[in-house]
Parts: sequence; C-alpha cells; structure tokens
Amino acid sequence: MTFIEERESLKRLHDEVVPIGEVSVTFEAQSRDTFGRRYEKRSVIVGDESDQDPALRQWYFERTNQFESMIQHNPQWMATHLGNPKHGEDPTKLYIDERNIPAMDLYYQDGRKTQMFEWGHQMKKAIALEPLQNLHKGGRFLTLGRLDRRTLERFTYMPDGIGLRSRQHIYADLLVKQAEKSEGDALRIVSLGSGASVPNIEASQKIEQQTGKHVDWQLFDLDPEALMHAYEMTSEAKLSLSTFDFGPLNHDPQKPGFKGRSYIEARHVEHESLDAVDALGLWEYLSDNQGKSFLQMMYPKLKPGAAMIISNMRKKRPHPQYNMVAVGWPDVIMRSDEDLLGIVDKAGIPTELVRITTPSDGVYAVMEIRKP
Repeated sequence: MTFIEERESLKRLHDEVVPIGEVSVTFEAQSRDTFGRRYEKRSVIVGDESDQDPALRQWYFERTNQFESMIQHNPQWMATHLGNPKHGEDPTKLYIDERNIPAMDLYYQDGRKTQMFEWGHQMKKAIALEPLQNLHKGGRFLTLGRLDRRTLERFTYMPDGIGLRSRQHIYADLLVKQAEKSEGDALRIVSLGSGASVPNIEASQKIEQQTGKHVDWQLFDLDPEALMHAYEMTSEAKLSLSTFDFGPLNHDPQKPGFKGRSYIEARHVEHESLDAVDALGLWEYLSDNQGKSFLQMMYPKLKPGAAMIISNMRKKRPHPQYNMVAVGWPDVIMRSDEDLLGIVDKAGIPTELVRITTPSDGVYAVMEIRKP
C-alpha cells in the first residue's frame, strides 16, 4: 500500500476528511527502539490542500515513484546543484544534468526553463521553503511575484510540499496544546533556524484564535533576507510586530533590514525561561555531535512542563533520491527514530520524555522532548 492509499484508507476509517491544517491522531502508544530505549510514538493525518484532488495527488505520487526508480537505475546522473566554487563552478548557476530525466521534467518544459528553474536558484536560502508552505501567497521573491499555475500545482501535489506543510501544521497544533496548559497570557518561544517564519506565523494565529493568548518570539536565523521576509509577512498577518524579536538591525543604508544571528547566540537565554524551543528547519543540517551540543545548550532553557520541538527528514521517507538528485535539495541528514533517540540519549536526556510524530505522508518526523 502506498503512503497515499494508506492516507485515504485511514480517512475512510475515521469517516471524515481532515480539514486543511488540522491534525487527526490515528495511533499513539509507548514504544521501544532496537536498543530498548523507551519513547512515545504517534501517527497522524494532516489535512492538506492536496486533499482537494486526491486523483491528481496520486498521479504525482506514482509519477515520482517512476522517477525514483529511474534515478536508482542511473547512478551516473549528476545531482542538480548550485555551483560550487571549489570545483570551479559558478555559485550563481543551477547545474542540471541533461541526462537526468526527472530533473529536466521538473525544471524545463518543452526545452524552456520554467519558474521552477528560477526557484531552484534559491535552494540554499531559507526563503526557498516559503512558497511550498504558503501556496497562495508565496513566491514573492520570484520575478512574477507569485507562483505561476504550473509551479503552484507542483508545489501543491509533490510529496515534499505536502510533507513541509504537514510538519508546519503539526508544529502549530503542538504549540496550541502547549498554550492551553501554560499559565499566563503569553508564551515565550525561541525559534532556531526560523527562516521565513511561515510556521511561526501560523502558530501565532492559531494560538490567538483558539486560546486568546499570544507568543513572544525570539527568532534566530543567519539569513537577513529571510528575516526581512518574515517581518513583512508578520505585518501582513496583522500580528503585533512587538511580539517578534527578529534580532539586531543592520544600520548599513546599503543593506537595510536585519543582520541575522546564529542559533549559537541563543546560549545567552536564561535557564528555565521558555515555554518552547523549536528547531523545525535546522536540526537536519546538524551532525549528531552538533545535535547533542544543541540539546545540552537549549534543553536547560525550558521551563518545567515546556517542550522542545524538532523536525527531521526521515530515512524511510518516500522518494529520497528524487529529493536529492532531481530537485537537488542540499545537505540534509535524514534520520530514523532510532537515530533521533540516540542523539537525545547521548545528550543525557531520558528518551522516555520523547514523543515522535509521523504524518501519513511519511516525509518528516516531528520530535517533542518534554521538560518534567
């Protein structure tokens, strides 16, 4: 059974269509990994825009299956990538192997470059995820200022787009539940590798709508462009800019906006002061040792009863080769539940405090680490 067929089967089991952005739990139980480490395991269905046309979603899934098989049988194909100066390549150029049929299908149409080709030039920037997360308002950094019809359809129905939105909605759902049990009218949350902050904005809106509370955010990202993008979208969402700390301003008149700051700077946050810490888009770029150091640095910042929320692309996700070789998504370290638990264990945190949520699309895992 494919992930899509499983998704539809589970929905029929629940006799409902999950509304867009909502999370429906299908399985929840205590579990052990192969090393005997205990943790909580949870499976969910997340309502998504792609649910509006299940047949088209299934078509994209099966087509990507075919492309995945092609890539596996053609290891000589070069992966799509932005140029590496160390190899004598132009860092502003997107390199695509003309033999790589899946990549050519993605980035070209009838021999002409598509809007996807323009998007591909942003893959190493934090804003690259924004149009997949924010379908109908995304893509403002593209020449057209929005997604064209072809790109919108691909971002809507491709498994990676679905997966990105799933983790975003799971994250918002977890923070709403955290807000419901927290004392006071405001949550203090540090977001590390926050990018364009689309998940943070959604979480803020849902928390305000469902609990009447608000979030005081402290955002850490190295990309000034992404932080400026987040600032603009926060304003458009009519959220109070005073509740978002985007970091220090850049006073250079040639480059107005925010300087950007590394997640390492969050070490200065006082202990037991936060209702949540997130690393939704950062963790999968850290080595195991960096991940361990990250936990040792940030876990003490949580208040009792608070949680750290981390996401990571799964080793057993569908179409990993398509993601790496056709799309050319750079530098992600895919991990299993066991890998995640191993890092938590090495950081000295009991794995019994961990809950790992996997959506039915199977692309990302979302890990919570609670503070007792």
